[in-house]
Amino acid sequence: MSDWAGLLLKVIYYYGHLIGLSNFEIDWRRGRVFTSKNSTLLGIAINFIIFILIFVQSSKQTNFGVFIGKGNKLHLYAIMVMVGLRMTSGLCTVMNRWRQRARLMRLARKVLRLYLAKPQVKRISRWGILIKVVIAIITDFLQIALTWNSVARTNSNQSLGLTLQFWMSAIINLATSQHYLITLFVRAYYHLLNTELRQVINECIILSHLPVRKGCFMTRCCSLADQVDNIARIQSQLQSIVTELNEFVGIQGLMVYSGYYVFSIITTYFMYSITKSGLEDLQLTISSVILAISWCFFYYLDAMINLFIMLNVLDDHNEMKRLLEERTLFASGLDVRLEESFESIQLQIIRNSFKIDVNKLFSLSRSSATAMFGSIITHSIFLIQYDMEYF
Repeated sequence: MSDWAGLLLKVIYYYGHLIGLSNFEIDWRRGRVFTSKNSTLLGIAINFIIFILIFVQSSKQTNFGVFIGKGNKLHLYAIMVMVGLRMTSGLCTVMNRWRQRARLMRLARKVLRLYLAKPQVKRISRWGILIKVVIAIITDFLQIALTWNSVARTNSNQSLGLTLQFWMSAIINLATSQHYLITLFVRAYYHLLNTELRQVINECIILSHLPVRKGCFMTRCCSLADQVDNIARIQSQLQSIVTELNEFVGIQGLMVYSGYYVFSIITTYFMYSITKSGLEDLQLTISSVILAISWCFFYYLDAMINLFIMLNVLDDHNEMKRLLEERTLFASGLDVRLEESFESIQLQIIRNSFKIDVNKLFSLSRSSATAMFGSIITHSIFLIQYDMEYF
């Protein structure tokens, strides 16, 4: 059976070098993460091209009306905010990869080391990898189609700006995909740990109710204690990976979340505008609207799977906490070292609370996600009311 999941991961790896996001190399077989002259020079060259194109485009006048044909000033301001936020997010992502390259390499080494210890995490994650790659490819192709559709209505001076916007979108999409894949890897590892912990606890419950036999009983208790200690060690590493990953993205992650927030409000407003004015008044074609709706669907689908993979990791962590609470079912006949191992991992999880922060401004949870959706609806209504009153 072919290793298609591994092939997809390698395609993502080389695609990162092609668009200028990655600037170091990974030896997948030996588990090495290192810098080389080729990867460094390639990254510098591609990023230099990006900055040159941005400089050239900044000297030209950008016609934001190419996206909507004919609209009022509020439409143009909304488009300017969307484009500006996307360009800024892409640039911050590129600069952050150079500024924190050493930190990202250390994080990649941690992930690769754990992956090589248990390669079955790739098998567990393969469908998640496939879904993410398919959605990302469709989103990028729809972005290309939208770009070409806009180019067909404009001149060559605008083509450069539209190309830059697509390039920045590709960089942001790949950066969020890499974040998703690492989180997916952590979740798969948590699944293995919870399965192993459940087996250990079930065996401990049986052992605790058996009459004590010095030889094999003590040996089995020591073996189970070693398993619990190993679970505690790996859990600490997984939590450290998630914490470092979210600290690494920092302002980039905040801007991506801001992008989802602002794009949602503006998308709702444009849907209202199309319903209010019609396609002819806005000078939009049916094909452009279909492409835009299709792109929005996959764009927000991608955002939702990014959100839910992080929420699922938190759920898996809480499941581990719940499993450890079952040690109250143990009888008093277990070995002292085994009891201490369970107590140690419980204290470890209680002391080091597991939470996912966005630039240390707010924690990600189901309640915060629900509050954000409510805020999007509220601000969408405000924007529509403003349009109704002044335009």
